[in-house]
Amino acid sequence: MSIALLRGQEIDRNQPSCPNGIPPAVVSLLRGRALTAGKTIELQTFSNESDVVDCLVRANAQGVEFVLLDPGKCAASGDRLRTILNALTVPYIEVHDDQFGAMDAPLSSNYAPRMTLIQGFGAQSYTLALSIALEHLGCAECENDIHVGT
Repeated sequence: MSIALLRGQEIDRNQPSCPNGIPPAVVSLLRGRALTAGKTIELQTFSNESDVVDCLVRANAQGVEFVLLDPGKCAASGDRLRTILNALTVPYIEVHDDQFGAMDAPLSSNYAPRMTLIQGFGAQSYTLALSIALEHLGCAECENDIHVGT
């Protein structure tokens, strides 16, 4: 797996048509874009701080190249999450879809190696985060048939 998309449960949100919280069409788009760029993306969901810590530890140990992290209700979690984020060797982007108008509180910006925070663009937040991740991994142009300067 090249890119891990880790997504926590949202605060007081229930979307039965989207069991992992992301519309299936968006998940399909993300997987297709990653594949076109020569990468894979795996979606993992978690329900509490312990689960997200486990996911991040596995991502670090398994050679994941990039993490897209939507902490959901775990954004306000405690010391274990802060500790693993500071020890993470994999770059990550914090993503919040905020598609229902209730803004999730972002994590502190002091956690290394967080590249940026994307918040408030609905499901498009994930596609924007993937674009940045692919650019960082040097394969943004892999998606295009036309390359400038070639």
